[in-house]
Amino acid sequence: MATVLLLSSCSLVSISPYDSSADKAITKLHKQTAEFFADSANVANEPGCGYPHHLPFYQNSKVSISGLLVRANAMVDNHLTVSQLKLLSSSYENLAQLHQLGCFIPAQVSELWMSFDASFSAIFRLELAKKYGR
Repeated sequence: MATVLLLSSCSLVSISPYDSSADKAITKLHKQTAEFFADSANVANEPGCGYPHHLPFYQNSKVSISGLLVRANAMVDNHLTVSQLKLLSSSYENLAQLHQLGCFIPAQVSELWMSFDASFSAIFRLELAKKYGR
């Protein structure tokens, strides 16, 4: 009886398998985002600091996230990855809106990068857990 109760209290979460293509795409997007923040820290309050100067970054990020979401949604039991990617997508949208208000100052760049880095770290942890079965 105790065994039945113990087993019924445990639930397994079904999760999709590791996707090396998605892992590579996420790694590439992380690198592009890191470069964006490094550039933003270097050009704060200079002529190239505005949103229009960085429009290609925002467009590329939107396309990358869209592709990742389509791929993630196509996989069975991939709800965790999808939700993390949706949060990351929302972060890019919020970043673009903030940037349209004006150039970033170095303190903002640092705080924003920490937030993005935390999101990417969560996605990487999940993908590595899938890869190594943890």
